Amino acid sequence: MANGKPHDHPLTDILVYNVEVYGLEADELIRKSYGLSSRRELDEWWEREIGWSPDPDAVLLKAQARYQQLVKRARDGGWEIPQ
Repeated sequence: MANGKPHDHPLTDILVYNVEVYGLEADELIRKSYGLSSRRELDEWWEREIGWSPDPDAVLLKAQARYQQLVKRARDGGWEIPQ
């Protein structure tokens, strides 16, 4: 059972503890995605798309796609998103 410390869960490592899990680019895209969605929405995406994936390349591709979806949604909704 998780005890709320680093290395309990990859998503918590990325968001809370700033532990590098899947590489700097993938981790940063996941953090940015969190800024454009709720934690619940991010958790649901995580469970559906990432889970406990050990493949950093696959995670990077999924994180890039998700971030682009969220940016489009935000811009379509009238948000100004910095480049």
